[in-house]
Amino acid sequence: MSRIVLLILLFVASADRAAPNQVEYPPLARDTLVGAWQGLIGIGTHPVVFHAVIAPRDSDSYLSEIFPDTMQDRLFRLESCTVTNGKITLHFTMLDSDYGWWIEGEGFGDKNFAWIKGRISIPDRPKPGPASFYFERITWLRDVGWAALRAAEKIPKK
Repeated sequence: MSRIVLLILLFVASADRAAPNQVEYPPLARDTLVGAWQGLIGIGTHPVVFHAVIAPRDSDSYLSEIFPDTMQDRLFRLESCTVTNGKITLHFTMLDSDYGWWIEGEGFGDKNFAWIKGRISIPDRPKPGPASFYFERITWLRDVGWAALRAAEKIPKK
């Protein structure tokens, strides 16, 4: 498990390094926010994995959280979504209460690739500060997990 967390940490740490030929993506808009997203917080402490499906309508959009060490999970529905010039505020609440996650940050991308870099907090809006959360609209967390399993299989068993 610690190898998976280390690989994810390395990926997230290098995510904002610009390559010489890097494509510049436009700021996200509400329509380019639609899709499946994955994120992770708590590396080195108590990790939480997030998977969200953002639909064209807020009421059809959900966020699930899971704690890898216990496999406990919770489900949240998108209560509100504001996207203005790439600045994004998402508020997900539990299905039976107002308790929920806030995600605030900047997002860039198109219909093929997109990310949000910002802050996440529960139950109140995040305090201002540096970005501490990376959300990407691909299956990067799942892919890193599978890669870690495959790498472990390569080691000879004695």
